[in-house]
Amino acid sequence: MGKAFTKEERDALQEKLRRTGLKLLAKNGIKEISIRQLTSEVGIAQGGFYTFYKDKDEFVEDLFLLRVREKTDAMLAEKEKTLADPRGFIVDLMYKEGMHLKQNKAFVNSESDTINYFSKNGKGKSRKIYREFLKKLIAYWEENGYEIDCDIDMLLSVGSAAGILFINSELINEKHFKEIYKVFCEAETDKFFKGTPKCQTTRKKEKKKSKD
Repeated sequence: MGKAFTKEERDALQEKLRRTGLKLLAKNGIKEISIRQLTSEVGIAQGGFYTFYKDKDEFVEDLFLLRVREKTDAMLAEKEKTLADPRGFIVDLMYKEGMHLKQNKAFVNSESDTINYFSKNGKGKSRKIYREFLKKLIAYWEENGYEIDCDIDMLLSVGSAAGILFINSELINEKHFKEIYKVFCEAETDKFFKGTPKCQTTRKKEKKKSKD
């Protein structure tokens, strides 16, 4: 049974477990990391790990969600940079996140491991984080002169569809895959996201009204 920690000790140790875990995952991938190695590097007994997590899968899921929160928080902190082109921001975000998931060795030993793990662990929770992130961004854009029409759930589902491309990406030339995936991101964004400056929308309505 693990040692009983004070709240301060728990918070500090859990953060150390997370940061050490990210380092080990980047080096070894999901399959090779061991709780014994992790706790040894952190400097606690192996049983101490179970004070925080029920098993390795829950731990890796926590790391994945931590990365998602850190990314979305960082983007929200600089949200003013998205005002020039909300549509372009969505396309770029979808492309970069997809390519990162495909290539990130912190969670994988192969590309298929990435998709399999993402499909089985944390998908619903990460989707919730991204949904709240997009809601905040949309509210910000609307407060700053845009009329936004966005189906958030459909936009998030595009990520699941992208998994099919990732799983079979080795069948496609790497250069061609990047180009194909970029076109995919642009096309799917345009299906489920429209961001129009309100002054432009007003002019279109006035033009249509004058014709009538």
